[in-house]
Amino acid sequence: MKLQRFGMLVVLASVFALLVAACGSDPTPTPVPPTATPTVAANVPTPTLDPWVAEWDALKAAAAQEGEVLAFLCCALGSRLGPFVDQAESAMGIKLISSTGSSRQQWEKVKAEREAGVYSLDIWTGALNTSNGKLLPGGALADLRSLLVHPEVTDESLWFSGEHFWGDFEEEKYVFAYGGSASLAEITYNTDLLDPNEIQSYADLLDPKWKGKIIARDPRESGTSQSTALYYLLMGEDFLEKLLIDQEVVITSDGRQAADQLALGKYSMCLFACTQEVQNAREQGLPVQENFPNAVSEGSRISTGGNTLMALDQPPHPAAQKLCVNWFLSKEGQSWWQDVTLDQSLRDDIPTDSVLPISVRQEGLTYLTFERDPEFQDKLNASLEVVGRILAGR
Repeated sequence: MKLQRFGMLVVLASVFALLVAACGSDPTPTPVPPTATPTVAANVPTPTLDPWVAEWDALKAAAAQEGEVLAFLCCALGSRLGPFVDQAESAMGIKLISSTGSSRQQWEKVKAEREAGVYSLDIWTGALNTSNGKLLPGGALADLRSLLVHPEVTDESLWFSGEHFWGDFEEEKYVFAYGGSASLAEITYNTDLLDPNEIQSYADLLDPKWKGKIIARDPRESGTSQSTALYYLLMGEDFLEKLLIDQEVVITSDGRQAADQLALGKYSMCLFACTQEVQNAREQGLPVQENFPNAVSEGSRISTGGNTLMALDQPPHPAAQKLCVNWFLSKEGQSWWQDVTLDQSLRDDIPTDSVLPISVRQEGLTYLTFERDPEFQDKLNASLEVVGRILAGR
């Protein structure tokens, strides 16, 4: 009985203590500590935009404001000019307007316009003879080197022999060579009338059996001059005289006519820059071939042909001009140029699947590169004087 009373007293005491504590407590709830703000680790870099991407986007935006670029795209693109222009416009986001006509006609137009204070052209592609003989002396070219900004263009290690191929040898800033197909021998031929194994040297062209069987583009004219220089520098004046006179080579100014006559079987070979027209004839299924399959003993060469790029000074569309120059020389631009021309670019970092196998530069083969000779223009002029003198006597 005493134990029950004692337990009840303990319970009552506990309840009383709780009531006292409740009456004297602070009704304000205990504050909850704030959640800590997360901190960024000091060693994690903040993402930044590539300055080159911003620069390229700004250039494209400026070019878009101008809307177009005017270019003279020489005969190297041939019948494939349309597809190339379509691709270029899609990539650059501007119109590419191609001025037509021959190099000579285009220069006369540019010269007349400039004398009248008119500057209508932004870009020029063509051969060295026109650039070194007309555009440079005429003061029509801008400093192209200063326009090159694309990393894929400025990195010379990505180009043939690890350096840019400039066609001007005084300051190396006006004429940029981008095309460099290999050429085993500068001879186009009728596949029914000539076995290439019969020609092991250019000297074999003097065999009497070829007398009256050779047609040629006029070696004195623009567009044939580099082939003229090749024969002159490798074989000499005496060879040219025997070839042109003793072999009774038929001379024509019309490349298409020469290719047609070759395809009809009236001639076995066509010399002096017949390649483009003969290629067109072959693609039509005619029995001709523009690429000689054997290397002649005098040596094979890489020629820029009509594949050099120039920027005109005082361009009507400066931003578009700069954009066009850099896109055209980039991997994308040169890959597309290869695809439509079947020639090989001087870039070494793009596939050559679309290039004619015979035009692809071969590993381990040393090529002649006459255009890199600082005295090349003088030698080219000398070759033209020689053939002019020879043909004047016919």
